[in-house]
Amino acid sequence: IEALGSRSPAPGGGSAAAIGSVELLRFSAEGSAPSRVVLSAAVIGALIGAISLTGSIIAWAKLDGVLDKRFTFKGQQYVNLLVFLAAVLAGAHLFLGLDVRVIIAFFVLALLFGVMMTLPIGGADMPVVISLFNAFTGLAVGFEGYVLGNPALIIAGIVVGAAGTLLTQLMAKAMNRPISNILFTPMTGGSGSGEAISGSMKE
Repeated sequence: IEALGSRSPAPGGGSAAAIGSVELLRFSAEGSAPSRVVLSAAVIGALIGAISLTGSIIAWAKLDGVLDKRFTFKGQQYVNLLVFLAAVLAGAHLFLGLDVRVIIAFFVLALLFGVMMTLPIGGADMPVVISLFNAFTGLAVGFEGYVLGNPALIIAGIVVGAAGTLLTQLMAKAMNRPISNILFTPMTGGSGSGEAISGSMKE
């Protein structure tokens, strides 16, 4: 069930990212400069949606057993931070000009960060991460709804984003761990051999 639920944010996040990419490419092709508010919503929604898309796919792969390992390496957090900052800088560069090459680089970096962000997280923390991606999807849909001028998407995105954020906070509180600790210092898990269990088993 968890593997099935982990896939649910992917279509919404992918759709929001697709809407953002289409709108950015349309603005670039027309040579028209949208208002900064519309462009901000398009970039932020696309960034969040792309991260949610690839992150949800990796979460599903982990829970479904396709990826049965945690992928970590020395300095991984710093590499992830650099990728995220590069995506943000590429998005900021779009305010100077809607170059197609920058748009492509922006989406590649955002999709890559979604993968790298989720790879080191263990299965015990995955429900919280899935809930966070669900919140991301709602926010992304809300931003892109503003870009399209669609009130239904805005309202639905706000509701899903707020519910997902609240659920994420409650789940993290129940685990007695802050969300930042789950995302950036995931649990390492056991050594595989397990510990001896003392006591007698009752029938």
